[in-house]
Amino acid sequence: MTIRKISAAFFSFILTISLFTVSLPELGYAQTSQKTSASNTSDLAVRLSSIEAKLIEKQKEYGIPGVSLAIVKDGKVILSKGFGYKNFEKKIPVTADTQFAIGSATKAFTGLAALISQDEGKLSLDDSPKKYIPYFKINDPEIDKNIQVRDLLCHSSGLNRTDLGWITGKLSAEEIIRVAGEAKPMAGLRKQFFYQNVMFLAAGELVGKVQKMPWEKVIETKIFAPIGMTNSTTSVGQMRKAKDFSFGYEYNFDTKETRNIPTREIAAIAPAGSINSSSNDMAKWLQFVLSGGIAGGKQIVSKDGFSEWIKPQMKITPNGSVSYGFGWFLQEWKGKKVVQHGGNIDGFNSMVAMIPEEDLGFVMLTNVSASSLGNDLMEIVWSEILEDERSAPLTGHELKEVGEYTITQAGIDIEVAVENAKLVAKVPGQPTYTLENIKDRKYRLSGAPEGFYITFKDTEAFLEQPQGNLTLPKKAAAKNAGSTADDAAKDLIGVYESEAQKGTTVEIKDVGGKTSLVVGDQPPYSLVNKEKDIFAAPPLPDAFSIKAARDEAGKITGITLVQPQGNAEFKKIVKGSLTAGIELTIDELIAKMIEAQGGEQSLKKITSREVTFEQDWINQGVKGVGKGFQSAPNKGASNTTLSALGKKIRWIKTYFNGTAGGDDYSFGRDETYTGIRLEDAKAQNDLYEYLNWKEKFEKVEITRKDKVGEEDAYVVSIKPKTANALTLYVSTKTSLPIRRITLAVSSTSPQKIPISEVYSDYRKVDGIMIAFKTVTTNPGMGDIITTVKEIKHNVKIPDSTFEKK
Repeated sequence: MTIRKISAAFFSFILTISLFTVSLPELGYAQTSQKTSASNTSDLAVRLSSIEAKLIEKQKEYGIPGVSLAIVKDGKVILSKGFGYKNFEKKIPVTADTQFAIGSATKAFTGLAALISQDEGKLSLDDSPKKYIPYFKINDPEIDKNIQVRDLLCHSSGLNRTDLGWITGKLSAEEIIRVAGEAKPMAGLRKQFFYQNVMFLAAGELVGKVQKMPWEKVIETKIFAPIGMTNSTTSVGQMRKAKDFSFGYEYNFDTKETRNIPTREIAAIAPAGSINSSSNDMAKWLQFVLSGGIAGGKQIVSKDGFSEWIKPQMKITPNGSVSYGFGWFLQEWKGKKVVQHGGNIDGFNSMVAMIPEEDLGFVMLTNVSASSLGNDLMEIVWSEILEDERSAPLTGHELKEVGEYTITQAGIDIEVAVENAKLVAKVPGQPTYTLENIKDRKYRLSGAPEGFYITFKDTEAFLEQPQGNLTLPKKAAAKNAGSTADDAAKDLIGVYESEAQKGTTVEIKDVGGKTSLVVGDQPPYSLVNKEKDIFAAPPLPDAFSIKAARDEAGKITGITLVQPQGNAEFKKIVKGSLTAGIELTIDELIAKMIEAQGGEQSLKKITSREVTFEQDWINQGVKGVGKGFQSAPNKGASNTTLSALGKKIRWIKTYFNGTAGGDDYSFGRDETYTGIRLEDAKAQNDLYEYLNWKEKFEKVEITRKDKVGEEDAYVVSIKPKTANALTLYVSTKTSLPIRRITLAVSSTSPQKIPISEVYSDYRKVDGIMIAFKTVTTNPGMGDIITTVKEIKHNVKIPDSTFEKK
């Protein structure tokens, strides 16, 4: 028996609160029938109209009340406009002057302020932060000794997010930095990228020290004023005094409801994300960056400083294809450098993105939490403005042409495939020719000399060329490439085992009618055929793909996951080979597990449980104490009080009465469970867990053996009837659960966060084996160690404990 739900509420909370969550771009290709050039006014108008139409479509899809968008090209603002409402209840429209919170897009301003201060000789990025703020420290002697100011600006400190301290709103800036100093780093200095808000706070604090004025005043006088950003502010109070500002909202994808939520005042961590601005003002920011740091005809940051600002300082992917500058994410779009940063905070989401070599950039401001619209707009804006020719969506007829055609006289094959949404022909030793549709099934070979055409029939193709026409039979073996992209992907269905890490598997299977790649507890990635045996996996960027391997007979033997951080090869395994050597059935394993926990009779004697616990958020520098409650059959609640630097900093409560529940916070908005979040609560609060498991779960199976630390375990895949799937690791020695992997979800965010819980220190209490130690690992919060101090069974717990208070 394991103790759960003690701190689960935090995990859905950080989906939308974990200060300015920045998603890496989800780049794909745009499909549009336009063929225009941005070189004249009428063509540009068409392109801008297309951008607006696509933005409005996405706005509706994501439930965003209001959006403001500005686009700058060649030094000019070509679009600055509001869409939807800044006040959803009263239906007051957004304008180009409406202020929104820009969240973590603030970080580029803080980076610039540090570089300006260095230009003025007031600091050096190579100095220790202690030179300016002596209370600064890192809880690792080597990092503490060697960290420099520059490390604060590029997320290279080795600290994971230490957001819990500042989110509570009870600590000063200095206290927040001191709390981060108590947290255990997760990597060495400059060894691994960890997004770190508090380090930007520290950078802002030391800039204020050397400038002898608060960070806010530095931004206003050194940046806003020379650029002319007269409608930008650095606090919620200032924004609320503006003539034109937006309220913040969240959208519930389950209920389709839009809720107004309080704008979070984050003055204590302002340098990490407190700026508010409008699209008109942010257009000036774009012009400043695209000009190389010039405002009002003056270079306000040195050319060397500007270069440092937007050049890679810390690799995010091992090969550096995605990196971080001083407040900017750096990547590529079709070989062109992209400089971008998004932002997310209660009720607001933003994106600032530029392609400097094209003198092109845009800013998007929205009034909804955790939207992915900014990533979508990068692809939409870049392709609409920059691409002279873009392919129309492929039709059923065009997809039929895919395959190999033989030039019998020459003994060579022409491959017809799909690449970047275009039909192409590949001739050995020659460039790839794009096939431009002329009429019906006749195409011109773009790039070939005049007079080359190909007309397709079901079993052959007719090639017209000046030196004589040819008939090309279609190779029957080419049918494995598929007559449609989906057919091609279906050929890959199966389970694949890692060549480098035996026992680690991925699966390609049908998910909701789409052939999809399933990797652990990540959401499934539907496969899209790019060319023969190569597949994209939206929403992953273009740098990610799946390449199939075949034997001489054309059968799939494996796949390679092509990714920026290095390719991973997987071998297709024979069905059942992973379970070979497992000597018991799932029925026998669960029977042994129930017996190991005390047996069915002992378990059913327990009607309620009260648990007193302590927590150590070791990567946050925060402690917790509290109580958890359970009542048969599936009521649950918990009360947790957090402390840092020896003082209480807030509390969190969870409640579930068997049919409804939610989370309450003393430092943020509450959440009522809906949709899959509600179904998860029903499943996770079950006091008896695996009794009557056949009625509770849709599918349960042993998938393989693996290790948890040094202990061997059976890996059990569990699919509840209505809740998220989970993976349970059961000790082969004790038959007790020793690890569980679940997904944390929120009804107001599309994100899903994998949560791992490792159980140990089992003790017998009233005949029941209970884990007294749980280590919960969460990507946003790091490790949380929960230690049980006392357990009471069959105590009277008031029904009100499981209700909202």
